[in-house]
Amino acid sequence: MSGRIVQIPTEIKSIIALKPGALRFVTYLDAADKVIGIEGHEKRRQVPYLMAHPELRELPIIGAGNIAEPELITALDPDLIICTYTTAGEADDLQNKTGVPVFTIKYGDFNENIDTVFSALSLMGKVLKKEERADSLITYIKFLISDLNERTREPSENNDISIYICGIAYKGSHGLNSTEPHYAPFTFVNANNIASYLGEVTSSPRAWLENAFIDKEQIIKWNPDKIFLDASGKTLLNKDLSNESPFYFTLDAIKNRELYVVMPHNWYTINYATVLCNAYFVGKVLNEENFSDITIEEKVDEIYTFFVGKPVYNKMKEKYGGYRKLDTNSL
Repeated sequence: MSGRIVQIPTEIKSIIALKPGALRFVTYLDAADKVIGIEGHEKRRQVPYLMAHPELRELPIIGAGNIAEPELITALDPDLIICTYTTAGEADDLQNKTGVPVFTIKYGDFNENIDTVFSALSLMGKVLKKEERADSLITYIKFLISDLNERTREPSENNDISIYICGIAYKGSHGLNSTEPHYAPFTFVNANNIASYLGEVTSSPRAWLENAFIDKEQIIKWNPDKIFLDASGKTLLNKDLSNESPFYFTLDAIKNRELYVVMPHNWYTINYATVLCNAYFVGKVLNEENFSDITIEEKVDEIYTFFVGKPVYNKMKEKYGGYRKLDTNSL
């Protein structure tokens, strides 16, 4: 996907997945058994694909943190290296140093680059001889997005409810001022994301891909009806929601106890399964009637099982507290 020509073996028995999202995509494609080494930080990440495949944590480390060491990769002698977020030049350099073919993919997102996600899954499916699995993943993703839209596309009084997502992880944990202007779960359920029109106030020129850090005064001015809290920012969010914070006495969502917790989706880039799980929870909060047939725990485990092979919601709940309405009295 970086425009290079790479010769790869006819049969690939062993792989290394490097950089954000690469190992996640490998598990999505049901190819975790081919992985023979992992990055150092993968040992400690509490994310669905590693909860479903704890055996990956026991593999040899091919570099400290998120930095791969060519010598360690060479020692493991994989058939292929799959790499995200890299340039053609960097990929060629790693290939020359290791003597192992480096296959690059672009990770995409669930906004304007969703077709990139599908292309990456298709290409990896072809390379790993998992074409049928890739096709089923793409079909399932499209089905869920369509289902969410069908449940929420008709105008209703809930369309006027202003909502805000905060605590989004971006190179670390953040509090109430960290949002995602084009938060995909809100888009999928046609919700009124109060931050979606951001222009000059965003910290990123590409706000649909990255976080925006909002001035506290702006959040108070918006005064959203409901606030969704990403569980990754729990510690900092607790400070913002305490009665020592100006938010506590100003925001209607806090005073009316309209605070809801969603699961972290942005940890070593986007966890697409969790994005879809979050969307069903948001949809049910905003429009219970149209989601009356959905039990969140069951739907979330259905999604996780399809993506990573196991129902890991209980593990996510144990780590992050699960989907819930938050009582400010418990802070």
